[in-house]
Amino acid sequence: MELKRLDRRVLKLWYIRAVCGAVILIGIFAAPFLTLQAAEASKAVVFAVLLIAGIPLVFLLSLILLLPYFRYKRFAWGYDSKTIVVKQGVVFRKRTVIPICQIQDLHRNQGPLMMALKLSNVTISTAGSNFDISTLTTCEADALIDHLETLLEARIEELQHEKI
Repeated sequence: MELKRLDRRVLKLWYIRAVCGAVILIGIFAAPFLTLQAAEASKAVVFAVLLIAGIPLVFLLSLILLLPYFRYKRFAWGYDSKTIVVKQGVVFRKRTVIPICQIQDLHRNQGPLMMALKLSNVTISTAGSNFDISTLTTCEADALIDHLETLLEARIEELQHEKI
């Protein structure tokens, strides 16, 4: 089975989400600074707060902005007639193998930003849990779901013939 990489639009989506998170983080870290400025605190206190808040802020911002790239590089997925394989993770790497015969539900999800970029999430439900193949192109997601539906229908027919 050949594992596929995600489309480059996924990286764009993840960076947009990361920038939104970074803006929120900057706002949270800026609140104490603005409060001190409004209260006309001494320059030493303002500098200390900037130093205490600034170092973690720079670290978190660099982490937020670098993580999508490494996540994109580590994500791979593929399927054949018996299994679906998903590899992902930057710090904690995970390889998930889903037997097709255990699939109960298939879902395709899109948010507004994903619709604009023509991306979709596919959620595969089994008796034990749900698995996500995140941010495939909509064409890939539809092809995956159609292929899995065909395999599942064939499996159901096999099981019905075995009972007879």
